[in-house]
Amino acid sequence: MISSFGLFLLLAFTGAYFVFRSEYRRKEVEGLIRCPPQLMDTLLLWCGILGFAGAIVFAKFEKPTLYYLFRFNGLNYYGALIAGTLTYLYINKRCGIQPLIALDIGSPGMMLAYAIGRVGCHVAADGDWGIVNERPRPGWFSWLPDWAWAYRYSHTSAPVYPTSIYEAAICFLLFLVLWSLRRTLKKPGLLFAFFAILNGSERFLIEFIRVTPRISLGSWNLSQAQILAAGWILTGLLTLAFTLRNPAPKN
Repeated sequence: MISSFGLFLLLAFTGAYFVFRSEYRRKEVEGLIRCPPQLMDTLLLWCGILGFAGAIVFAKFEKPTLYYLFRFNGLNYYGALIAGTLTYLYINKRCGIQPLIALDIGSPGMMLAYAIGRVGCHVAADGDWGIVNERPRPGWFSWLPDWAWAYRYSHTSAPVYPTSIYEAAICFLLFLVLWSLRRTLKKPGLLFAFFAILNGSERFLIEFIRVTPRISLGSWNLSQAQILAAGWILTGLLTLAFTLRNPAPKN
């Protein structure tokens, strides 16, 4: 029987697949790419396999001990994102699709997949939650349900911030933003730049209230995800600067 997390992982893949396919078809109609018939199947197979492998490997570096080296200790989003993106770019490049156009195509789908995956983390109660939250709810959060302020999972001894629900809601809204901008932003790479900045910023900030191993960097105690998120934001900013310096393509 498939687990609840496995079900949402499948839903995340399915959602991303249909968003990707829709964007490939739109770019093909606009004459920006020529999409080979077998491309989506190839992407689904190899990005899924290598993205999953990257998620496992990066999760081990969150707790780099011999105990966790040969044990499954969860999945790491940025491991999946980095490995999957490199695989995705390689396959698209071989099909003659420019990297910036390929990144634009994939950005909304990746944001949607992340939102759906976080719902799976919440339902599975797999350790992806926030720090203990026993503070009284502020008055300006009176509209928020009690469980959304402080949630008691089956494996927590005290109520905690349900950060996976926060991320699911925020990233779904960010997906809608990217989806609404996809026809407006004409320059290749611009949609991806916004995706990287928004996704990295969201993850960097949410980590401050998540239960995650920390790495001391001078006066900073950051998680592995925050370091990678900062790199993701920088990638988005550099892509944005590069894109804005180049003229928009002529249709």
